[in-house]
Amino acid sequence: MTADITIVGLGPGSADLRTARAQHALDAARVIFIRDHEGTNFTDILSRPHTIDLASYRAGATDRDSRWRSSAQAVVDEATNGPVVVAVPGHPRYGELLVIDIVALAQELGLTVEILDGLSMIDLLCTALDIDPVRQRVQLMDGRDTSLIQNDAPFDGGELNTSPRLPMLITHVYSNEIMRMLSQQLLRILPGDHPLTVISHAGLPEQSQQSLTLADLANHPGGPMLGIYIPGLDELTATRAANSLQHIMARLRREDGCPWDRKQTNASLAPTLADEVYEIVDAINIGDDANLCEELGDLLMLIMMHAQIAEERNAFTLEDVYHGIVTKIVRRHPHVFGDDAAANAEEVVGLWQRVKAEEKKTSTKPEKAADGQPHSMPGLDRAVRVLKKHPVDTPESTADARQQALFAAVAAVVAAGDDPNEVLKDALTDHVTAGDVASDRR
Repeated sequence: MTADITIVGLGPGSADLRTARAQHALDAARVIFIRDHEGTNFTDILSRPHTIDLASYRAGATDRDSRWRSSAQAVVDEATNGPVVVAVPGHPRYGELLVIDIVALAQELGLTVEILDGLSMIDLLCTALDIDPVRQRVQLMDGRDTSLIQNDAPFDGGELNTSPRLPMLITHVYSNEIMRMLSQQLLRILPGDHPLTVISHAGLPEQSQQSLTLADLANHPGGPMLGIYIPGLDELTATRAANSLQHIMARLRREDGCPWDRKQTNASLAPTLADEVYEIVDAINIGDDANLCEELGDLLMLIMMHAQIAEERNAFTLEDVYHGIVTKIVRRHPHVFGDDAAANAEEVVGLWQRVKAEEKKTSTKPEKAADGQPHSMPGLDRAVRVLKKHPVDTPESTADARQQALFAAVAAVVAAGDDPNEVLKDALTDHVTAGDVASDRR
């Protein structure tokens, strides 16, 4: 039974590279709609009296989403009168927005669609590059989609869902604008001197290729019959990938890894974790961006080390850490990721407190210290927080006198062999508890 709409792939243009089924469908067609492509040669189809070039339908499109809508509508409208054939370059399922629109509209109208394979640009590029895309785990990318991510900069972090440790094969790089924005995105995960290959007219007599670097890509004019191949990096050179650092930390902990790293535990690394946070705060306070970048890296390394140690004792994995924080942030921002609304920061705080209260009902987290602060918070830091909520009446004094009194008090505690942080923590706990008791009596 003939489908209402038969979509055939024409390959790169030459009739001898079409499949027999595609050619048979063309020869038997009542009406042919063709999506021509710059650089291809479909004159044998375009010269037929019952062929309709879809170029005229997309002439007035104002954006990418509507570019093929009128063409798809014309196809389904004609299909209600009888079977039609739609011919597209390459393979119908490789980046063909027109095919996506036609299939969607046909489903709405109850029209049947059959898709006949064609030789895709991916096939031709892999042959020209002498690569096996399955064995080498090649990532297929649409240059249009990837480049558009750059429109969200500087809020585009995480949108490029691509690993620098695997090869990339990129098509649909029609213009310098696409090339320039694509280059900017790839520079997030690859070095500017990373080599790549640009191939033009793969599989055709005029095939050519050139070797460039990622930085060169920004100045390339692009073109309709171009493909880009970017080889992957190993875990030690893919320095811009989070999973490279994760792998390196795991490697250090292996039996044949680093003796010092293997000796560490979550407890032994805890003081270093606090130190790195102080280093980050110092960098922020003096406005040192280069140092801030470095210190954030040190903190990230420690986070991954802690997660690796936890995984070794079957407690949790780094992926569990990702899952936990992602779900928490999404849950605590219902005004961004859900149906709630918040017009200002105060309303956001209200939403935050509501969600936290709901979480607390089912939480298994340990309670904070009696003064309401984390157990390990340094004494002076917790004193500032506690005394703002539970002030103490003190006599007036000068700044110099207060400085000397504080210094003398700490010196006395140290001289007695005690930890000032623990002494202050106990005093704050007593102060808060006494205040709560007095409040209850009132």
